[in-house]
Amino acid sequence: MSGQYEQLDDNGLVRIEEENGNNQADSETQYTNIPQWKTVLTVSVLFITIVVSMNLSMEAKEGRAACVILATAILWMTEAMPLMITALIPAIMFPLVGIMDTKEVCGKYFNYISMLMMGTFLVAESVEACGLHRRIALKILSLLGRGEALLMLGASLCTWILSMFMSNTATTAMMLPIVASIVQSLREITHNMGEDLLTVHFDKDSPDGKESSTTVDIIRADGTRPDTKDFKWFCKGLLLCVPYGASIGGIATLTGTPPNLVLKSIFEATFPGQKSVSYQTWFTVCFPLSLILVVAGWTLLCLIYARSSYWNLITGKFIWDKSGKNKEVQKWTHVNKTIRKEYRKLGTLRFPEILLLLMVLLLILLWLLRVLEGADGWAEVHARAIGTKTADGKDKIYLKDAWVVITLGLFLFIIPAENPFRGIWRFKPLPGGKKFKRIKRLLDLDTVLRKTPWDVLFILGGGYAIAAGCKDSGLSAWIGEQFSFLHNSPHVVIALVVSSFVAVLTEFASNTASTTLLLPVLVSLSQAIRVHPLYLMMTGTLSASLAFCLPSATGPNALVFAYSEIKVIDMIRTGLAMNVMSVLITVAATSTWVYTMLDLSEYPCWADLNDTITCNFTLESVSP
Repeated sequence: MSGQYEQLDDNGLVRIEEENGNNQADSETQYTNIPQWKTVLTVSVLFITIVVSMNLSMEAKEGRAACVILATAILWMTEAMPLMITALIPAIMFPLVGIMDTKEVCGKYFNYISMLMMGTFLVAESVEACGLHRRIALKILSLLGRGEALLMLGASLCTWILSMFMSNTATTAMMLPIVASIVQSLREITHNMGEDLLTVHFDKDSPDGKESSTTVDIIRADGTRPDTKDFKWFCKGLLLCVPYGASIGGIATLTGTPPNLVLKSIFEATFPGQKSVSYQTWFTVCFPLSLILVVAGWTLLCLIYARSSYWNLITGKFIWDKSGKNKEVQKWTHVNKTIRKEYRKLGTLRFPEILLLLMVLLLILLWLLRVLEGADGWAEVHARAIGTKTADGKDKIYLKDAWVVITLGLFLFIIPAENPFRGIWRFKPLPGGKKFKRIKRLLDLDTVLRKTPWDVLFILGGGYAIAAGCKDSGLSAWIGEQFSFLHNSPHVVIALVVSSFVAVLTEFASNTASTTLLLPVLVSLSQAIRVHPLYLMMTGTLSASLAFCLPSATGPNALVFAYSEIKVIDMIRTGLAMNVMSVLITVAATSTWVYTMLDLSEYPCWADLNDTITCNFTLESVSP
């Protein structure tokens, strides 16, 4: 007996696998052909890039670098090839056209930032494996699931908190089934209470001359009743809270989403020797922005999808009726019981959940206390004990953010997922004469190989190579000269244009790829208009996470679009309002407290690439 089934592989290709029972050792695996236009576009772009680059003079390194970067950008935005494969183009083309040698460009693909990202993947995968994220989500929903507005707030906050420390796509994939089950429970409760009955009004000649009405109970052939228009409308808003909360939550922490680490890596590659943005600094300036965005986004969604419930909550009319006669209170009491029932199924906190909760809290604490302003952090104490000095006479700090998360990631492979001391005094011989029991660890290699988004690491590496190619070829300086006419323009206007452009671009391209391509350009722009590089880089990076309109813009958007309640027009209508609001808030934030806290008011002398070596300026407000 044999069977055939289709399955999507990691590259998005349809893999057709055959199961054969005739003692066949290995089943054959075949791949369907990719769309022909992708093959044609890929070959054409690469061929034209090589021909044009080779025909430019050897002195025109800027033009050759621009050709390679443009080819990479076209293939990234069209996704003619998998993003991680496209990220390898700089490693192939830069040595071919004489921009960088092979050893130099390949060395850019895995560095300190890659290790930092890898460590966060390990922690997130262990949290996901033990189910701690599901427990946190259900607990928050059980506390807030009493009304449309509060339930939307609970969904937004759950996703927002988890996405600070987990992948946005993984968080959305976990939250959507929970929200969908709540929607189904709410649908059943509404139908059972008869709230979907339709009241039909009609004119009838009667002695009193009044209009008559009757109630019609509509039942489908399968025995279910159709959803009311208001219920469908609310379900759309509740589901959209999840991807929007995930995208906004990634802004809050340095490791929350890849574009944040792209900024850190490109800043360090462009301005070597200057202090970059640490986890503590990022959290201090971006957490308030993320909090404002999630509250503003929840308010906007409530005004669109649950206006009456929102105003009742704001004006204090949301009063609990303990008599049990209010149908609205009865409905949400049932919903809350459903959520609590799901939470009780998880049982008490298990040993691995307790360990991982403590380890995540320890990780955040170590990141925040590593380097302090006005006091010595634990990394500074370690540096003083080592005694190595930098060129300016300060203690050299060896322990960075990546060291913390990689160290904890190592312990995840060592610490057992079961209590090793349970039953230690009641020893019983193991079957088969074994002396030691096999104990699961908090994380295993199979989970890492299966769950780690390796494509993100390749895309980050491609970004490092592009940034280095821009600098070495002189393309960055050339781009800066073209924007010199903006020197007298208000900085906030330039930031608004940059934020709007990035927010639109990231709707059609990966936010990591968009940030990777644009940040070197923003560095050149900041040098041309004599504004602090971090001002425009922060604005562009934060705006890359504001993709709310199209299903293809981000992983979270694509996941929520898979639910039948969500249509493209729903995402565009709501996402456009979210984009405009978020861009304005982001520009306001980077032009006020971010501008002040990072001391971005003056153009630093080290920002001029030609003067970087001789400049002794240090950015004291940003930790190493």
